[in-house]
Amino acid sequence: LLLDEIHKYKNFSLDLKAIYDFYPKMKVIFTGSCATSIYNSQADLSRRVVLYTMHGLSYREFLEIELAISLPKFTLEEILENNIALVDVIQRKLLPLEYFSEYLEKGYYPFYFHDKVSYLQQLNAVINLTIDVDFVTLGLIKSSFTHKLKKLLNIICHSKPFELNITKVAANVEVSRNTLYAYLHHLDRGALLTIVADDKKGITALSKPEKLYLNNTNLFYALCSDAETGTLRETFFANQLRLAHTVTIAHKGDFKVDGKYIFEVGGKNKTFKQIKDVENSYIVIDTDATENGKKIPMWLFGFMY
Repeated sequence: LLLDEIHKYKNFSLDLKAIYDFYPKMKVIFTGSCATSIYNSQADLSRRVVLYTMHGLSYREFLEIELAISLPKFTLEEILENNIALVDVIQRKLLPLEYFSEYLEKGYYPFYFHDKVSYLQQLNAVINLTIDVDFVTLGLIKSSFTHKLKKLLNIICHSKPFELNITKVAANVEVSRNTLYAYLHHLDRGALLTIVADDKKGITALSKPEKLYLNNTNLFYALCSDAETGTLRETFFANQLRLAHTVTIAHKGDFKVDGKYIFEVGGKNKTFKQIKDVENSYIVIDTDATENGKKIPMWLFGFMY
């Protein structure tokens, strides 16, 4: 039994539970276009379902489809320990930076390959569908307030991650701080936003986020035309690592990964000044090749899945 967009069906989790209990031999595969609905259903489907989150394309997957070639994927540890050799492996097959800007703008969602010209218009339609239909259907927000979520996304799109003042944003969106936190939580679960928290605090529906990014770089191009290069770099890095790793803020550097690796993200001239005495620290640079094994090209982190 195959069921698509099941989150639009009222009480779907109860019916799936009944099917599982009364027809134990039946295999059921269901999809939901909004990640939030799947999380909300887990209470009724506990121990009966295996959930998979379909993330957007990694840079490696994008290249494989675009160029019809096979490319290896690497673990974070392999990248940190052997990045010089890994860069050479990839550069023997292609010039990685040749396609990188296209990926950052349009390569995250597979429908890029069906219509490259109108991709950003289609992405805007997906954003509106998620907020206007999925979130409303799930009871996360009333239809009369969906414009507030869209305004919030627009504010985040035009702001630097560390410049967001929660009190001012709440006033701008015309909601309370607690409602704003709930909105941010919904957008994060709905794969429209990335919340990077302090590793000591974690992420909850009512906690103050330390850094806010749109979920992926394509969303910046769809929602605003003036996103800063630095924000796009950090967004790409956080997006590619979140799938298999814990990404939190670093008090020195930009990100801490898995509680032990420190990363400073920047352009080709970025130095170790901010993290010079920090153990397990690395520079992620927007360039084609690695430098001394400690300055790692950004695109290589797109080969992790």
